[in-house]
Amino acid sequence: MAQAPMRRGRRALTAGIVATGLVMTTSACAGGDQGTGGDADGPITISFQWWGNDERAVLTEEAIDLFEEKNDVTVETSFSAIDSYIPKLATQIASGSQPDLFLIPMESVKEYTQKGATTDLTEYIGEEISVDDIPESTQKIGQIDGTFYGFTLGTATYGWAYDPVAFEEAGVEAPAAGFTWDDLIDAGEKIRASTDGAKAAITDPGGYIAHFGTYLDQNDKLMFTEEGELGFEESDLLEWFDLMEELRDSGASTDPQTTSTLDQSMQNSGFALGKSAGEFIAASITGAFVDTIGEEHVALAPMPTDTGKIGLGMAGTNVAAISPKSEHPEVAAKLLDFLINDPEAAQILGLTRGIPLNTTNYEALAPSLAGGDKIVNDFVLAHQDQLSDPSPLAPPGVSTLPADFTLAYENIIFGQQSNEDAAKSLFAQFQSAIS
Repeated sequence: MAQAPMRRGRRALTAGIVATGLVMTTSACAGGDQGTGGDADGPITISFQWWGNDERAVLTEEAIDLFEEKNDVTVETSFSAIDSYIPKLATQIASGSQPDLFLIPMESVKEYTQKGATTDLTEYIGEEISVDDIPESTQKIGQIDGTFYGFTLGTATYGWAYDPVAFEEAGVEAPAAGFTWDDLIDAGEKIRASTDGAKAAITDPGGYIAHFGTYLDQNDKLMFTEEGELGFEESDLLEWFDLMEELRDSGASTDPQTTSTLDQSMQNSGFALGKSAGEFIAASITGAFVDTIGEEHVALAPMPTDTGKIGLGMAGTNVAAISPKSEHPEVAAKLLDFLINDPEAAQILGLTRGIPLNTTNYEALAPSLAGGDKIVNDFVLAHQDQLSDPSPLAPPGVSTLPADFTLAYENIIFGQQSNEDAAKSLFAQFQSAIS
């Protein structure tokens, strides 16, 4: 569900457009031309593009309003749901029309850097971009071979957003340490019974590559190794698909029609729509669920595990990079620094993009967190001793694998492929992507 480029400055109007999916045009189109710098005597215009849900869009626009006010700069923006963002960005990269500042999914960072789509930021470090309050380990998220090509705008983990009220009404204990996949199946049967069959325990997670990655981590395996090789076997894919089949057959997960429309938006979330009592999510979007269904209906837990290992880690949610074709790279660098380091921007954005990079901002923010942000912060603090190290950056060539993974799973749930055939063909796609 993509949104067209937008201008800031009218909060209520922008929020209404985001919520309804209406189109708002601007004088300059983000991603279409980095040369919209204005007249020699006029303000500079740069473009910024990201993905996310409606809550993230509104808060990002609000922060950018502040940047414009402080810097006499116009920022043309566009955003979309992740499923439409990935192919759009791929097209822009291929044509060299990516915006001045844009977000790259983690699986594409090496690939797009190798293609020359990002700028070496070395000359801006310590000038336009401060790293004084950013831990070295976090700085490395946007580095390749020690060179800065971008920064993540937040670190985050995944989690199981669930409705404690629905679990209590079904007589099911809330997910806690030691909650297994069999426990989820049992919970699904009770939740179905308590809702006359209307509600699943969980939105079907089978088509998301990130959740498969968590499953691999729970079993001490990796998606990709440091050397860029596969860290799992075809049999691991088959085990995942078989496990998902158990969830479907037991009624613990949602129907194929609901599953096939998932895109991390509230409009298409089985949990937000009341079709399930929970959903595996990027924890940074917890606030959107709180806003949609109410704080009393949202809690976070680790995903079920049969190994005792939760399989979660704090990692970059994205990498923000600057186009080498930008006419105003220093201004784009200032915007990047602002989103990372400005204290007022940190207050506006909260944890909508994950835990802030700037430790001073995070320490100042933490005591005042409320709603979804507090839920996320409490979740991270409660499980920080169990978090895994960040996974290695994905090798070049794998940017289409998330979509390939989703398609393979849809082929299964709509009866077009068996688990075995889907695992075989998908594993071959993984092998081909890294070869």
